[in-house]
Amino acid sequence: MIVALVAAGEGGAVFMGELRRHGNSHARWNKICDKFESFCDHGAGAFIASFVGLILLMIINVISVLKLRNHLKTAANYSALP
Repeated sequence: MIVALVAAGEGGAVFMGELRRHGNSHARWNKICDKFESFCDHGAGAFIASFVGLILLMIINVISVLKLRNHLKTAANYSALP
């Protein structure tokens, strides 16, 4: 659940970053990266860092599920013993 929320937030942030970089002529939103280039460079770095964080969060979740699965298997084996 947490991974889905983080991924949805990052998707929205990437959309806004693309809107900031290219603008939207239909909504008359001008691009701002041609005026504030360092702002857009910092935003791109933040996107990369957030995706690395999302990948690490997914790895931690997979490891936790595998450990819980192994723990439940061993607990079931001990309870079956006479």
